[in-house]
Amino acid sequence: MANTYSEIEARIALACQTLQASDKPNVAAAAREFEVPETRLRARRKGRQTKTTRPPANQKLTKEEETAVCLYLKRLDKIGTSARLQMVTKCANSILRQNYTSGDSASAPPTVSSSWTNRFLDRHPEFYIRKQKTLEEERKRAHDPKTILDWFQRFRLLCEEKGIVKEDLYNFDETGFRIGVGRDQWILTLDPERQSYLPSTTNQELITCCEVISGNGHVLPPMVILPGVLHLEDWTTKTELEDDVLLAVSESGYSNDLLCLEWLKHFERFSALRQVGVYRLLLLDGYGSHCTRDFISFCHHKNIIPFCLPPHTTHLIQPLDVVVFQPLKHYHSEAIDYATRTGCSDFNKIEFLSALRSIRLQAFKESTILSAFRKTGLIPWNPDAVLSRLLENQTLHHRSPITPPPPTIPPALSTPYTIRSLKRQAEYLENSDPGSPTFKTNMQRFIRGSIVQAQTGTMAQEELASTRAAELARANRQSRSRRAVQKGGVIYAHQARAIVSKKQELDTRKKVEKAERELEQLKKQTLRKRKKIWKPIFQELKKSKLKLKPHSPKNVRRC
Repeated sequence: MANTYSEIEARIALACQTLQASDKPNVAAAAREFEVPETRLRARRKGRQTKTTRPPANQKLTKEEETAVCLYLKRLDKIGTSARLQMVTKCANSILRQNYTSGDSASAPPTVSSSWTNRFLDRHPEFYIRKQKTLEEERKRAHDPKTILDWFQRFRLLCEEKGIVKEDLYNFDETGFRIGVGRDQWILTLDPERQSYLPSTTNQELITCCEVISGNGHVLPPMVILPGVLHLEDWTTKTELEDDVLLAVSESGYSNDLLCLEWLKHFERFSALRQVGVYRLLLLDGYGSHCTRDFISFCHHKNIIPFCLPPHTTHLIQPLDVVVFQPLKHYHSEAIDYATRTGCSDFNKIEFLSALRSIRLQAFKESTILSAFRKTGLIPWNPDAVLSRLLENQTLHHRSPITPPPPTIPPALSTPYTIRSLKRQAEYLENSDPGSPTFKTNMQRFIRGSIVQAQTGTMAQEELASTRAAELARANRQSRSRRAVQKGGVIYAHQARAIVSKKQELDTRKKVEKAERELEQLKKQTLRKRKKIWKPIFQELKKSKLKLKPHSPKNVRRC
């Protein structure tokens, strides 16, 4: 009867123990005695492991590296988001890329195969595969209050365990702006049936702003992701961007894994300046770029605790979504409306970056940020603030729209408001009797009309001055130069301005050197022309046998 592999290995282990205890070990005799292959017995005595204990030759990650992958998956599950199969593969490829030390820069680092993740899960049965189902729009509004309350309980326990104070509690999210595309605005008109339209561009380019706010009403500098490949000089030299704004580029204008990691470093740099406790808690959604291995590892080393929101609940729990982003989009639309009314026909990237500072100053007020955390029940801790709103959404019935009352027609005015009526009133007053009973009434009407005309003229002058100033500033911004600061990556606004300043100094130095060379050449050309003019004159003087002394003033005057 054939022996199994495990039985043979057991006899090999007994044979090795017998040989080790013997004074004169005989491997061949021991192999015959225990009925095991001699070559395999000799290999075991030299330290070669069995097939079940030695690492497989086709396994690309070591045992320690697979342990790191397991820790990464457990951290994701702990912060409230579950990893997808693609994220496990990306994590393994990230480890291989970091450990790749080939001297050939042209060769690509190794990657795991498409079936590696399944084999990894077979080796680690503690992880279960469950199907994540999508929710319809109606079901998004009908979340189970128990799930929301459970998240709030875990959030409170985490804050108490790590000693998180409101200064160290942050909320991060991304929002997009279509360049030059605003929203409908309310206007005033005398005609209720009037249809008013505002010119709008059909630009499909998108700018992404990464914003983060703290629990005590503070906002950190943003990261602005623009569509493109190059960082242009005009983005910083012709705009009023703050120095701490981080600029990034991507071909689509959206965020990705690398840019999210750069933002995390940007967040760590500025939040560390205001840190109070040991840990910082970062509330974010479960977007894939927020859950990469590099992102989680960086947070772990910097004592940043990422805590994900439940799926499809950002409209209920995330402070930025609930309160802050609405005024941000509103003031962005107002900026586009103002630019259009002052003659801007192309609200491009430079116009957006120029208006970004004023937009954020109006939107990110301390009172607005504190209201966002209070309305989401985070500071102070109050789950009922969210649960009550959730129940209202569940029981909200459709209400018929209320018909607005018809507009009231203003009464006819007797005061003269036009230049012609004012002139006619003035002529009437000049020819009327000051003692007549209607003279005083007519004079009062004339005075009121004059004041209205003066105020209207003042407002028109202010509007014209504002429009001219906006047009001049826009004309200065639109005198574009396609010079680039750097290709790809991220850069702070002050770093970009410093690079541009150095380039300008270098260009100025080159222009001065060029002007000096041209001046020197002009001097040489002038001397050559003078020699050509005076040479025949001196030759004629020599022919006439006139002797001139070169340094004699009389001879110079004679010439």
